[in-house]
Amino acid sequence: MRKGVKRFLIIFSIVIVILLLLAVGGSYYIGLQVFEGSTQLVTPEDTNEVKDSFWTTMNMDPEEFKASYVIESISETSAFDGHIIPGDYINAGDEHDKLVILIHGLGGNRYTNYPVAKYFVEKGYDVITFDQRSSNENTAERTTYGYWEKYDVIDLIEYAERKYPGIRIGIWGTSFGGATAIQAAAALDDQSRIDFMILDCPLGNAEYMISAELENMNIGIPTDYMLWWGNVVNKQKLGFSYEEADSIIIAQKVNIPTLVINSRVDELTPYFMGKEIYDNISCDKKEIWTVDDSEHACIWEDHTDEYKLKMDEFILD
Repeated sequence: MRKGVKRFLIIFSIVIVILLLLAVGGSYYIGLQVFEGSTQLVTPEDTNEVKDSFWTTMNMDPEEFKASYVIESISETSAFDGHIIPGDYINAGDEHDKLVILIHGLGGNRYTNYPVAKYFVEKGYDVITFDQRSSNENTAERTTYGYWEKYDVIDLIEYAERKYPGIRIGIWGTSFGGATAIQAAAALDDQSRIDFMILDCPLGNAEYMISAELENMNIGIPTDYMLWWGNVVNKQKLGFSYEEADSIIIAQKVNIPTLVINSRVDELTPYFMGKEIYDNISCDKKEIWTVDDSEHACIWEDHTDEYKLKMDEFILD
């Protein structure tokens, strides 16, 4: 009798262990799928073209723009992981005393920044516009909501300072590029190296974005469960958690004059993200301009003249 009970307990224990291993293994697999889906959001192949409709919408001829200015190719080696950071250095003239680094959003590339670049070069600013990770000619793997992307910006700041010592630098970033801008600024050893920062519909909480995407998939598994395991795998694979890549929290470390631009009807980076980023910026010189009617990343297109005026007033103030 005792032997039978003992044998039963042994078998029962083995079954429980197997079930636990299967549960953990299955959960890890789910986390791995969340990780893969949330850190390879675009590829160079997806983002190597700009449609003609974009230039029509922006009322811009890119070839005419290229012919109007001296544009030098950038091919900077990343100090972080050795990939090549491709970009354009657009010369506004001969003075080279001020410069803006432009950071595109997810799905864009360095050329989609040309409409904003045109504004800045006409104001006398040299411009660096570059391809973010896994976009166009930048073949670095993984998109990390600004966490690794920030190192490319820091490399380009140092590139500009080597090229023209004493040059004054600003940063403009849109959407995903806004998160990159915040995290780069927060990581600088000396934030006084940056004169100003402009954030257009900036991405704040990466976890919110991933959660929204999982809910849209509607696959019958609790979103919080998938998110938790995705976070576990992200930490294991890349060394940081979703919370550590939260630009809303990271904004607390930023002490740079900042203009936040956002929209109340933006569904991709909702109004609260820009507002919380604005609230957390520690610099006394900060402003937020909110429109009521523009979809995500369409404020420049919808309110071009007012957008330029807001930047004029903020930069020159």
